[in-house]
Amino acid sequence: MPKIVDIEQRRAEIADAAARLIARSGLDAVTMREVAAEAGWTTGAVTHYFADKRELLLKTFQASLAHRRSLRTDRADATPLEQLWASLEGALPLDADRRRHWMVTVACCSQAVADDSIADAQRDAYREFAGYVAELCVAAGLASESEAESRAGQLIAVADGIAIQALFDDRKWPPARQRRVFEDMLTSHGVRRPNVPPPGDR
Repeated sequence: MPKIVDIEQRRAEIADAAARLIARSGLDAVTMREVAAEAGWTTGAVTHYFADKRELLLKTFQASLAHRRSLRTDRADATPLEQLWASLEGALPLDADRRRHWMVTVACCSQAVADDSIADAQRDAYREFAGYVAELCVAAGLASESEAESRAGQLIAVADGIAIQALFDDRKWPPARQRRVFEDMLTSHGVRRPNVPPPGDR
């Protein structure tokens, strides 16, 4: 009896191999041959599931996003403020997994200039994240419905600003400094770390 192949699982495995290559060696390392070698398959096996590098890169970005979003499920029982803090801090490249997601995102940015499908995917991803953060801001009592979009944009800008600096100068931006600056900046925006009492109550 022939073995049944899960096509989406196979595509996900190839995309994961591409993400590892991007994180380790940059976008130029992502050729169908190199991805095949990273995944432990033949080039023909990779081209069977992806027509070209553009399609593979788009799938790699989408898979990385899906993984980040799946973590929200683990926080479903937390308070809105705890979920907000975790989501924003989760955007920082504090570990290998999050740094890899950033490397994939940056790689896609370079391709989005000439590829509408990748540009659309990135735009939609940011809009979805901004909407999610805005909902949490309202639920946490940090913004009204009319203020939520602006508030979310400010908070995401804080996280992204720290992340970009840490991504390109990780020696000067180790995880401890990222977290310290992140907490200082969010506190200045009126968002205190969950379970940290305000001054005078400690």
